[in-house]
Amino acid sequence: MSAPTSSNVPTALVTGASRGIGRAIAIGLAGAGFDVAITARTVHDGDPTAFEPDTGAPLPGSLASTATAIESCGRRAVPIRLDLLDLDALAPAVDAAIAGLGHLDLLVNNAVYVGPGAHRRFLETEPEDLARRVYCNVTAQLLITQRVVAHMVGRGGGLVLDISSAAGQLTPRRPVGEGGWPLAYAVTKAGFHRIADMLALEYGDAGVRAFNLNPGFVATERVLAVEYLAFVADRGVRPEVVGRVVAWFAATGQHRLENGSYHQVTELARELGYLP
Repeated sequence: MSAPTSSNVPTALVTGASRGIGRAIAIGLAGAGFDVAITARTVHDGDPTAFEPDTGAPLPGSLASTATAIESCGRRAVPIRLDLLDLDALAPAVDAAIAGLGHLDLLVNNAVYVGPGAHRRFLETEPEDLARRVYCNVTAQLLITQRVVAHMVGRGGGLVLDISSAAGQLTPRRPVGEGGWPLAYAVTKAGFHRIADMLALEYGDAGVRAFNLNPGFVATERVLAVEYLAFVADRGVRPEVVGRVVAWFAATGQHRLENGSYHQVTELARELGYLP
């Protein structure tokens, strides 16, 4: 591993960056001049984690390929294997990002639980899967964020961007399997949403800024691989649009908007001319 980046180069940690939204965000930030640490379970394309859990459909993307894309932008990549279910690995992953980059200016909380039964109704979901979803989508995010924010407060500030979802705010018109989302996912996203505004309240005076960014429907690799998510693919934007908006937000948007606020990525993308 090469020496940590210079302190005048902006740095970011993006979780869940092997594919989809996280990968696009990491590459978008690299294009905007950030050195980027990335986490995910899939280290290399074709690893056992590179499959859709319910259908077994193979999924492209890995830490290695995202790191290559970051480096092709002329920026430094620090890939870190991380499973959100591994309690003992959460803080060390943050520490590895800080050690590899020298410091952290930005945390993007993007990773969520991906496991079997994610699109079943409540009574059809195994209790173990409910517990895993709550742990990965709320508890693990809190522990990662706590470690990063402690570092940011010590440095005089930083930015936290939480990739949120309408599932935490709205009741769908139809249940999961018919165009809606599962109960447990909605519950965890609702809890996750409160991280940003509470961080702004508790640590805004210490220079920490935090926001919720809702990407809306996004046509990720996983969405395109499974039939039951066709309604998302039909309406979704490309992940690259989310990456561009996050890069803009990190560089410019955060200074224009109220600390702790919630924003729709597609609305920002249209305002910025990234979408018609």
